[in-house]
Amino acid sequence: MNRIDLGKILGDIRFWLGITFLHRLITITQPPLEVAHSWRQTMVNMVARNFLQVDANIFYPRIDMGGELSGITGMEFPFFNYLIYLFSSVFGYDHWYGRLINLAVSSFGILAFHDYAKKLFDRRISFMSSMVILFSIFYYYSRKAMTDTFSISLVLIGILLWWMYTERGRWYHYLLGFLTILLGVLGKLPVIITLALLWPVLYKASSNQRFKIIAAVFIVGVLSALWYFTWVPHLKATYGLDRYFMGDSISATASFILENFNQVSRAFYWKAVGYSGALLTLAGLFFIRDKSQAFKLTLLSGTLLMLLVLFKSGDRFYDHPYYVAPFIPIMALLAGLALNSLPKRWALFAVLVLLSEGAFSRWSDQFIKKGKEYVELEDRLAPYVNTNDLIAMNTIKNPTAFYFANRKGWVTGNWNLKKPEYQREIAEAGCKYIVICKVRFAKEIELELPLIYEDDLFALYALPENLSP
Repeated sequence: MNRIDLGKILGDIRFWLGITFLHRLITITQPPLEVAHSWRQTMVNMVARNFLQVDANIFYPRIDMGGELSGITGMEFPFFNYLIYLFSSVFGYDHWYGRLINLAVSSFGILAFHDYAKKLFDRRISFMSSMVILFSIFYYYSRKAMTDTFSISLVLIGILLWWMYTERGRWYHYLLGFLTILLGVLGKLPVIITLALLWPVLYKASSNQRFKIIAAVFIVGVLSALWYFTWVPHLKATYGLDRYFMGDSISATASFILENFNQVSRAFYWKAVGYSGALLTLAGLFFIRDKSQAFKLTLLSGTLLMLLVLFKSGDRFYDHPYYVAPFIPIMALLAGLALNSLPKRWALFAVLVLLSEGAFSRWSDQFIKKGKEYVELEDRLAPYVNTNDLIAMNTIKNPTAFYFANRKGWVTGNWNLKKPEYQREIAEAGCKYIVICKVRFAKEIELELPLIYEDDLFALYALPENLSP
């Protein structure tokens, strides 16, 4: 009988992708009510559900919190949302499809990165670098219904396809690479940072191939600019709803960074790749001296693009670590160089530390702490509120509970809902009910309005059409 080569198995990134894929399937069908970024996941799902329930035109994404408006607004190109819609068209809608789609695509993205890094360096550096990505914030972001690791992975797949184009000259590698990179950048503009990994492709390409790749990157830039700087403002202006953050001025962001330097810098170590990954990334800088000019340009241009994103992110950077996610593949290559320099035993120890820190330090984020009852909100409202009735809810800017209500209307705060003038304003706009959530997303208050229903989760008040001044 052939003996099983355990070392070979453990040194194969496909083994780790398979194991971690299964690990992250645990609770994958749970609603987006975990600790971090439930609001972003519900926004993604909200747009996907509206494609299914209202209008499937991908150029007109809509949310539920538009008051009496249509809900159409400018946002990231909703390709990810549209995949959820297509999946739902076949299997019926459910909130966890986005998790599964992201997990599958992100796993293929890391595999593509591994194969690309192997062409740039060698098998050992490729494996080490891929392990750094796998156990970075990719580990838990890739099972959330969010566009970040999904879009980065599309770009990584596209870069590998273009490398294959330089090797084999197949036109479909070129076209598929263009399509995946375009959809990646359209889906999340900061992933232009990851495009810095294209330098080795350009160095390897023939003059004709280089021209075609540069032309394709130019087209990606033009189409992305048209979407974000022409179409998004058009949707906001035309339909009167602005819910997408397009960045802040560099001067305002610089002041914020200086005032909060410690918190901002944590995004590059504790949140991005962990303390161990950050130390290895810094150590990797000592091993780039003898590397190719293409890799040095990758590091330089990626860093400059990361700084551009940082200085346009306003006051949101350290609370939203997904901004740094597109830089992680470059950080991972540096960490891989450092790991490659270690003796095998120490390298194995370092990888185990990375694995432990990445897989378990934030594993609690995969479980719901409180508010599970919100999945029942639509059913609890059904006897009292018609599906077409407009409602207002007291969860300030967080749309999670509103998503589970599956109604249209307003999301605001208790201070607003207590004001008679605000009650008159929304009543005149067509609002019929106010939902006061009591758990997690808001605090309970009492209103001087007819109470229709109350339980441990929310109180439902009727909003008369003619409110006295």
